[in-house]
Amino acid sequence: MSIEQLHTIRAHELARTLKFFPSVGEGTCNLLEIGAGTGQQAAQLAALGYAVTAIDLPSSAYAKQRVHPVLDYDGRHVPASDASMDVVFSSNVLEHVVEVDSLLQETSRVLTPAGIAIHVLPTTSWRLLTTLTYYPGLLKRFVQILFFKNLVRHDGSAVSRSKVGFFSAFSMLWQKKHGERGNLLTEAWYFSEHWWRKTFSEAGFVVQEVVPTGIIYSGSFLFSAVLPLSARKSLAALLGSSTKIYVLKKQGAHADEN
Repeated sequence: MSIEQLHTIRAHELARTLKFFPSVGEGTCNLLEIGAGTGQQAAQLAALGYAVTAIDLPSSAYAKQRVHPVLDYDGRHVPASDASMDVVFSSNVLEHVVEVDSLLQETSRVLTPAGIAIHVLPTTSWRLLTTLTYYPGLLKRFVQILFFKNLVRHDGSAVSRSKVGFFSAFSMLWQKKHGERGNLLTEAWYFSEHWWRKTFSEAGFVVQEVVPTGIIYSGSFLFSAVLPLSARKSLAALLGSSTKIYVLKKQGAHADEN
């Protein structure tokens, strides 16, 4: 999947989340994005008037493709003051966090009492579709190695065929889990709405809404170049969305506080 295709998908997901964000009025609305990647979504949010602080690991695969300022941080201690953020946002990030409970405590710390947390997370449908399309996707990779001079990495950068080779592709014959919990067989459970509701509740959050993003894609990127956004939306209605939006408030906060 090219960086442009990834941006298209993320732009769709962000558009679906925007209705849950507080409106930008005369005052400042401070927003923290965790795991900002290229900074594409941070740039879109900043353009809408939010005062965005975007953070990510220095080891991020997208560190060299940043299109908006992104602060490097250690993955544990959020570089923000207590009760300084009106919104905490993440997109396809929390599944990659080992100590997710600690990070959620950090997000609670930096949120104002009436603040809102919005997390976009992959679903069980994404995990199952990725599993089913993995080996066809790997076959596609072998074909690319055989017939194309350059390959495109998942971050959109090109790499010479000579630097990839068959040994690299053969090392991928055993499919691995995507996130940090469970294994290939049990990861579908850790991506389920039930598991995330339980995790958020134990971290001191109330789940106000869970909404599908209405788009489908897989981690194998099998049809990334040929499947348009309109088709992805239609397929999501049949097969389930690849991601869901979780809207959270801190326990004890009133639902009408914004």
